[in-house]
Order: sequence, then C-alpha cells, then structure tokens
Amino acid sequence: MMLGRATFLERRDEVDKLLRYLEESEGPPAVGLKAPRGETLRILRASCHVMIYNMVESTISMCLEDLSSAVQRSASSIKDLNDKVFERYLISKYNSRLMASSNEKAVLLARDLMNEVDASSISEFVLLAPSGNCNDKNIEKILKSVGIDFRMDQCLKTRVKREVSNERSVLDSLVRVRNDLAHGNRAFSEVGKDSTAIDLRSTFSLAVDYLEVVISHFEDYIQDKGYLC
Repeated sequence: MMLGRATFLERRDEVDKLLRYLEESEGPPAVGLKAPRGETLRILRASCHVMIYNMVESTISMCLEDLSSAVQRSASSIKDLNDKVFERYLISKYNSRLMASSNEKAVLLARDLMNEVDASSISEFVLLAPSGNCNDKNIEKILKSVGIDFRMDQCLKTRVKREVSNERSVLDSLVRVRNDLAHGNRAFSEVGKDSTAIDLRSTFSLAVDYLEVVISHFEDYIQDKGYLC
C-alpha cells in the first residue's frame, strides 16, 4: 500500500471515531455515556474541523512523496522525465537558483544540471503540498502541475464545487476555519458553536469521497509511470 492511501485511511479512521463520539454526545442521552457539554463540546467540534483538514493535507503530502519516490526508483536520468515532472523537479531542487543573479551562479547551475543528466539515478527531491491551503482548487492545480489529468464524476464535482457560504466551497470553508484557528483569529469554542456533528459528518464525507478520487489518480499515474517521457 502506498503512503498516500495508508495515511488517508489512518486519518480517516481517527476522524470517524471522534465524529461517532460527537454524534452520540449530541443524540438522545445514552446510559453510561458522560457526554461533553458546553464549551468542552464546542472545542471538540472545532478540533474535528482541524482533524478533517489535516486528513486532507497529510494525504496530499504523502501522495506527492509516493510520486517522488517512484520517480527516484524508476527513472535513470532526469532526461526520462516528462516536461511537467521535470519542471517540478527543477523547482524543488533549484528554486533559489533558477533566477540567477549573476553569471557565476548561472554557470554553477548549468554545471549541476549537466552532472544530473549524466547521473545514473535521480537524487532525492521533494514535492510540497500547499501548507495551510489545501482546498480543491489548489489540489487540482498540484495534480495538473505533475502531469495528472484529473477527472471526477459530475455528481461529486457538483458537491465539491458548490458554494456553501460566503462564496466558498466546503473545502474552502474548511481551510478558512483551520487557518483562523491556527492563527488565533477565532477561538475553538467560537468555531465549535457554529457547527454540529451533522455538519461535520457532511464535511467529512465530502472530503473522504474527494480524496478517494485524488488518491486513485496518483496511484494510477504511478503504476502507469505517467511521469516518464
């Protein structure tokens, strides 16, 4: 199993456990269940928002790591890479030097690239997910940037792209909440006041369905070695 799918399944199960607990807490009183109330319940709801977002970002990060590892394993030279992956490879390794500020730096970069071409294997490089901003637009931009032709059925596309509040999709709203909490713009208890377990389950279900499609695209691309010329 690839890291992307393994990470996704682990995070998915973590969120699902918390959601089940919240659903029980907000439902009819159960015998023996000491359900959280008031501010504690609101903080748990807000924490669930963060966990759903973390599931999204960590999954994308691991899918990119899977791709990077596959490139290292199967491409004998950077000449083997398709244009999209070659571009990401250059940006990953030489971003600070691509816009050379002097002739000397340009010569050093050219020599490094010539050495890379003659190498019998590709050195390690990192493809990064957009930290703190993994919404559907940026995720699809990532897939396109490495040469993946991303497609999803119309029903899921409608759910993903539908604006639910303030001209934001579900994943846009998830990013906004996560960043508000991370930067202290809103308190956990405030965020948790605006949502219920039902709302969170809906957001979670959409994120899960969407990530399943994204992961499958990465897996197929890696299996078919679509990153090669």
